[in-house]
Amino acid sequence: MAALFKNKVYLVVVVAHFVIDVFNSSGPVLVTFLSVPMKMSAAQIGLAVGGYQFFAALTQPLFGWLADRVGSRWLGPGSVTWTIGFLVLSLVAADRTGNFWLFLAMFVLASVGSSAFHPLGTKHAADEVAHIAATGTAVFFLFGQTGLATGPILTGIILDISGTAGLYLLALMAVPYLIFMAIALRGVRPDAHAHHTSASAATAKKIIRWGAISVLALLMGLRSWAFLGTVTFLPKLFQEMGWEATGYGFITGTFWMASAITGVLAGNLADRYGRRQVVFATLLIGSIPLYFLPLTDGWMAFPLAIIAGGLLGASHSILVVISQAILPGKKAFTSGVTLGYLFGTGALAAWLIGSMADTWGLAPIIQAGTLAGVAAALLAFALPSTRQPTQTSAEQPEAVPVKL
Repeated sequence: MAALFKNKVYLVVVVAHFVIDVFNSSGPVLVTFLSVPMKMSAAQIGLAVGGYQFFAALTQPLFGWLADRVGSRWLGPGSVTWTIGFLVLSLVAADRTGNFWLFLAMFVLASVGSSAFHPLGTKHAADEVAHIAATGTAVFFLFGQTGLATGPILTGIILDISGTAGLYLLALMAVPYLIFMAIALRGVRPDAHAHHTSASAATAKKIIRWGAISVLALLMGLRSWAFLGTVTFLPKLFQEMGWEATGYGFITGTFWMASAITGVLAGNLADRYGRRQVVFATLLIGSIPLYFLPLTDGWMAFPLAIIAGGLLGASHSILVVISQAILPGKKAFTSGVTLGYLFGTGALAAWLIGSMADTWGLAPIIQAGTLAGVAAALLAFALPSTRQPTQTSAEQPEAVPVKL
């Protein structure tokens, strides 16, 4: 594991993944905190957080395509700087004007930096340590998930101690790393083979399995409702129970952190027992505690958040790898399409949950995620099986199929 961090470019993008996701995941806690002085409805909370996720998703394929061609020298540090900068501007808009729509514009624009970073980061995580690409990618996602877990906890503590002023200091603390990142990536050049020939493009088109893509897309959408939709509204759910920002930030961070740890474990199990089997088991078991989470106040909410968050989020990197197998193409572009779709459906889920919560209440809508998770689990077995058949030592296959 230590050998991974001897590669300077790999180290830089992995730590940057942690940094940018700390700020990304601060959003739901920040919006929940601001919802009281700004008198936001659940629908407005869903619009803000969902809008952030949607625009973070929308342009990921474009930035993946761009990263394959222009490289990461400027796009890497520029993307992280953009996200932090516009989050600061959104705070200024909220503090100085109290205008929801001005805050929303700055807040949503911050997501474009996240959209630019993730495809190039995923590409470097695999390319810079190509001899152990699977491990390198898993560690990259582990750092990102850890950032997603740290953001809500840190934001909640800061808001309770010093209000929004403390978040300006947090942004300033990131500046030295942004400078270091710009220096470390100054020698990175675009992929020399970034431009596909028409022949290779035609070959890739022939081997795309549209049926499998449709099943996977539906599975991802349902999982996004159960996982991303839930984590978006966890702060609001527990704020309505009377929790302070530190408390609802901590349980949101716990939800994310559980998924970070189980993501690495699930990846290992998927390599041993099959990807679709692990996706099925984690989604099915993780959906059950989700039903009871809105009914639980006090410390018992934390074990439920750990189980639900850990198991519903465990399949994240597995789904990215499955997508790359089903949808061939350049790594940054394919990663951008996959991550863009995952977070895009999460944004749609957030908007729908917020809209319905104003009518039926937040708790029952969160509980409905149980049905979405179970349906997603069942769809896992509709994915094509690509287990490698048992071979004798004399047999040498022409191509080794990918195990799902």
